[in-house]
Amino acid sequence: MPRFVSWALVAVAVASALLCPQVRALGESSGCNLDPDDRDPSVKILRCGEDLTIRIAAETDYRLSEQKGQALPKAAQLKSGALMVEFKPGAHQRRFQILTPHAIAAVRGTTWAVEVTSEQSSTLAVSGSVDVTRANGSRRVTLQTGEGADVTAGTGPITVKRWGEKRVQALLARFAQ
Repeated sequence: MPRFVSWALVAVAVASALLCPQVRALGESSGCNLDPDDRDPSVKILRCGEDLTIRIAAETDYRLSEQKGQALPKAAQLKSGALMVEFKPGAHQRRFQILTPHAIAAVRGTTWAVEVTSEQSSTLAVSGSVDVTRANGSRRVTLQTGEGADVTAGTGPITVKRWGEKRVQALLARFAQ
């Protein structure tokens, strides 16, 4: 193969990795499959076995974190956009968390959504309960079904609120829900 062709292939591969972070985040060893949502092809669904399903809103920048020797990811680093997670811990009582610039949302088993903007990270417990901690670990709250919290930069308390129907529907609409 001519040298210029191989460099062109490398350039295409690098551009694809930079423009498609959700695809780049997946590895063959992750045990996960990425598929479009039939209701809205701009939403992607990442299925990792029977225990973890992540809906990825359009224009979302995230990366999965894997633990060596483990088929399922243990966390997702969410830089911008929105993820909705359904996590079933199974027999191992594993945890799964979403790490954002402002907060960490972690659970033992539930469905929850996290949305990140440059100003804040917002978490909604769709079902079950979710622990939300400031990224620096200084504060923690537990959200129950229907409750949400917005976390901004700083060290102040995290306020838990029952989100109104309009706000809940706006967030869930990002996932074709």
